[in-house]
Amino acid sequence: MNKLFNFISDKKIAIIITIITISILYVSVTHMDAAEADATNASTKFYTCITVESGDSLWDIAEEYKTDEYTSTQEYIDEVVSINNLKDESSIVSGTDLLVPYYKVTDLK
Repeated sequence: MNKLFNFISDKKIAIIITIITISILYVSVTHMDAAEADATNASTKFYTCITVESGDSLWDIAEEYKTDEYTSTQEYIDEVVSINNLKDESSIVSGTDLLVPYYKVTDLK
């Protein structure tokens, strides 16, 4: 009977060790693939100059230029207001040139 318990215990330990080993290998391989993807593609911030047209608002401009790197449209608008030294988000006038940021994925290979 003791031999049976030892055999079952040894078998359980071997299975547990195998599962742990496979899990570690899986996690390390998938993490390496993600790191490699991050290393070959990077999101780079750029700026462009636009001219405000009649009827434009910063919300309209944000809809066109805002990318997923910004958590909200308001965050994007706040940055545009800041880099252009605007009084507030409603202080743009038709014909005014604005510097607006945007992100673009660049291939580093």
